Amino acid sequence: MQSTPPFLADAVMPIYKAALLFAFMLGIASVLTGFGYSIFTFIQTDISISAAIYSGFFVFLKGAVLTAFISFIGFLAFWKKHQIQYNNCKASPSARCNEIGFFNFA
Repeated sequence: MQSTPPFLADAVMPIYKAALLFAFMLGIASVLTGFGYSIFTFIQTDISISAAIYSGFFVFLKGAVLTAFISFIGFLAFWKKHQIQYNNCKASPSARCNEIGFFNFA
């Protein structure tokens, strides 16, 4: 049976959940900020609407890249923890199978 690494302990998993929630909120905020920056840039300057949308898209893109990175780390941690639990369940079916439920992601 494989032991769980310290970075996947039950005490650390709420940090990954909080990171995923933060990434979700950051994704929504980056979309709204991109739209807002495009509109603000178009109104405050004399550039074309396409140039304003282009600049707003880069603001959105910065948030989207950060969101993707945080989400990747969070989902990777949850997947790896589930994979370890699934392998432990296969090794001793009576002791650990109730912890993973009905889903077999690994």
